Amino acid sequence: MQPTDFTKLSAEQQLDTLYFSGDILANRYEGENIFLLYNLRDFYVELRYDAYNNKLHQVTAFRDTNQLEPYLPYLN
Repeated sequence: MQPTDFTKLSAEQQLDTLYFSGDILANRYEGENIFLLYNLRDFYVELRYDAYNNKLHQVTAFRDTNQLEPYLPYLN
């Protein structure tokens, strides 16, 4: 699966794919948002979740390791 294939899935299919096939790598907080980073074989997926309103706001799939920078303090 490619990042573009993943983003074409429905929100429910994306979450199922992450739950059953993804590995959670880290989470971080910005204000009321929780960001969750997953590895899905050969790419990464970031979820932006609004904890205050209990809503998923954004799903981003990417390969560019530069986008991992905000998570570096949380990765072992």
